[in-house]
Amino acid sequence: MEIEIVKKDGLKLEFILNGSDPAFANSLRRAAIGEVPTMAVDEIEVIENESPLYDEIIAHRLAMIPLRTPAKGYVLPDECKCGGKGCPKCTVEMSLDVEGPAIVKSGDIQSSDKEVVPVSNEIPIVELQPGQRLVLNIYARLGLGKDHAKWMPGLVFYRYFPVIEVGKECNGCGKCVEACPREVLAVEEKELKVKRLTECILCRACVEVCPRNAIEVKGDPTKFIFKVESTGALPPEEIVLKAVESLRKGFEDAGKAFK
Repeated sequence: MEIEIVKKDGLKLEFILNGSDPAFANSLRRAAIGEVPTMAVDEIEVIENESPLYDEIIAHRLAMIPLRTPAKGYVLPDECKCGGKGCPKCTVEMSLDVEGPAIVKSGDIQSSDKEVVPVSNEIPIVELQPGQRLVLNIYARLGLGKDHAKWMPGLVFYRYFPVIEVGKECNGCGKCVEACPREVLAVEEKELKVKRLTECILCRACVEVCPRNAIEVKGDPTKFIFKVESTGALPPEEIVLKAVESLRKGFEDAGKAFK
């Protein structure tokens, strides 16, 4: 099994997984979105809420704000010695105190840990009119995406690596070039060329318009193009590494059950 990094741009990562199969590729995807721990707001204590939104709506909006998650220092509540009741090992205490007129934003949240803060200071929460005030105690905890979407570290998806075959019947008419939505193909000197193979999405539009049935498009079931887009809680490459570690641990635990 081989991994080739194709592109890394900030919170986005694209890589090719080769020598695998659909079962493992999907397991990696599911582990990345469901088994990688991240921090998220899990509980709030409302001291004063004069905003136009119910307490529950405020809590939901806070929960969906991505928080930067340190690589070490915290454990999942059910693995903590406190039993998940809340301690510095599993919980980060935060606060919010804003008086209107103002638009309350994620940057108004004050955290007891400078490493656990919103990924952006500009995420709006609620608008306060003159004289209105919002005062909260906020508690963030580690969690897993399989338990709630607020703990998902990002988006992860994959597709088969495209295989494009051009037969001798091709006369370079260019109809497939015009039909391709991703500009994968090009005609150069009356010969059809595959210029941007990894951009192919296997839509087969080129196959459908070819009058000579000279082109075939299919996916390689042993090779996959992965794309990872992080919320900002973790770097995208760390999401993949932690997903692999989660799978490894799962296999080890399964192996111990048979000994």
